[in-house]
Amino acid sequence: MKVGLAELLKNKPKYSTIDFGKDLWYFLKKYKGKFIFFTVLLAISSALGLIPAIILSKIIDFFTKYSAGQSTTIFYWYLGALAAIMIVSTILRLRSKYFFGGLTNDLQKDAKVDSFKKLMEGDLIWHDKENTGNKMQKINEGISSLGSFMDLYINRGVDMVITLIGILIILTYLDWKYFFIALAFMFCYLSVEITLNKKIAKKTLEVQIAKEKASGKAYEYSSNIATVKSLGIEKSLNNQIALQEEEILNVKTSRRKINNFKWITIQLISAFFYVLFIFFVGKDILIGILTIGSIVIYIEYIRRMQSVLNDISNNLEKIIEIKYSLYRMTEIYRSIPTYDEANAKELKNWSKITIKDVGFKYKNEEVLDNFNLVIHRGERIGIVGKSGSGKSTLFKLLLKLYLPQTGMIYFDSTPVVGLKKDSIVDKISIVPQETELFNITFKDNILLSVPGNKNYKKYSQALKISQCIPIIRKLKYKDMTLVGEKGVRLSGGEKQRLGIARALYKDSDIIVFDESTSNLDYETEKKIQTAFDKELKDKTLIISAHRLSTLRNMDRIIVINNGQISEQGTYDKLVAQKGEFYNLLKKQEN
Repeated sequence: MKVGLAELLKNKPKYSTIDFGKDLWYFLKKYKGKFIFFTVLLAISSALGLIPAIILSKIIDFFTKYSAGQSTTIFYWYLGALAAIMIVSTILRLRSKYFFGGLTNDLQKDAKVDSFKKLMEGDLIWHDKENTGNKMQKINEGISSLGSFMDLYINRGVDMVITLIGILIILTYLDWKYFFIALAFMFCYLSVEITLNKKIAKKTLEVQIAKEKASGKAYEYSSNIATVKSLGIEKSLNNQIALQEEEILNVKTSRRKINNFKWITIQLISAFFYVLFIFFVGKDILIGILTIGSIVIYIEYIRRMQSVLNDISNNLEKIIEIKYSLYRMTEIYRSIPTYDEANAKELKNWSKITIKDVGFKYKNEEVLDNFNLVIHRGERIGIVGKSGSGKSTLFKLLLKLYLPQTGMIYFDSTPVVGLKKDSIVDKISIVPQETELFNITFKDNILLSVPGNKNYKKYSQALKISQCIPIIRKLKYKDMTLVGEKGVRLSGGEKQRLGIARALYKDSDIIVFDESTSNLDYETEKKIQTAFDKELKDKTLIISAHRLSTLRNMDRIIVINNGQISEQGTYDKLVAQKGEFYNLLKKQEN
């Protein structure tokens, strides 16, 4: 796995702090007005928190110089000012935190919805590059990182920045000498942080990638648990998961060693400058430059500065994790190709589809090569070809799930790239060989193909044509029965019939059947074919059938070989030619 991580890291683009800020702002900009307003309130609260040290020094100076009978009015003024500042600071902080808490919830909700929307926009090639577990791990970590960032920003982030800037400004006003000592302290401290955090950042990215790989494997194995059980490979897969987790642990251990070295170094720097600061303060008090009360200001500020820098050190590793978790999630956003042009049109009426000189490679293998075909509205076309000949790819190109790499597909005279994908999908229904089912009711698995108001007349007709009524009759709760995860409670043939019903209920202009009756018995398949001939006369049908004899009533049959059309014609014509179709038919009959 180490080699795999090295390869993944080698080609990663630089992700700067500016890029991190831009990605954060992408999610925050919706709330920018309130975000900026309450950030200002938090900043004021933190700035007010620096004033009590000055007031305390004045109170101490008052009492060191106090003599019996002297007016104490000024003391009560100081006390009142101290109380007022603390009350105002507390109110501002609590009010800001209350708002930011609600904003964080909204932010994470928006990010989750937006991320799911982005996943749905990804084409099939993009989805095939990485398994679902990896992608979900990225999204979950990214959303969690937004919450972690907001928590850090609210509780410490603003306060740390304002405290450091405020202390430097006050020290500049009081004595330039202490300003330069404080500046040197910050420079040395942050130099060590920045230098070592580059190494920590690299290890953090390695951890993120390793976790995504482990999550992807765990999801893949658990989602195919039936296959795992049937093959008896539980022990082997458990060992693979253990190796993945061991790799994560090794990277974390390496990161922890760097972090420990950093911590020791910065603690030594802190101790040195703290002693140096006390030395100069004590010396200035002895020679009368500073008052006794002044020691409160300087000691409090160096202590606060040390505390803030320690907080930065403690939280910087967390910030790095947040940064790269967000990077891995927004990487999904950046990697999804945009398939709809800015001025893409809706597909409305059409009379023919022209596939002209289309070429398509998948993983460097030629699938379609200079492919040409015209489909007229209302036509019934059979598609024949060996496994891997390009039938399924052709169907996905029609749906704009892929784009042609060469050539073009036209709906009338409009190229597919100039049409909105959603409007194309509305016009075409596809029934794949393996129907994807959700763990919802039998009925809802059909109705989900058309969001919004339900048409139960169409639903009943879809059940009738697809021969689903016999399935429903034997289910315990009829069509309200849950089908189980991935339709585990249904047989292969029953899943295919449900898939056909789903496509019919959608009532699209074009219905594509991609070997979607391969698991049906001959009698059921014949009933469905008869129903098609009777009920779907106004539809354009494109059928890739497992049994070639079922294509007898097609207007045309297209034979695909090596990514091109090798034969086409009616069933009888192709049989009479005794070419490729005839040979495939005879092999099937034998």
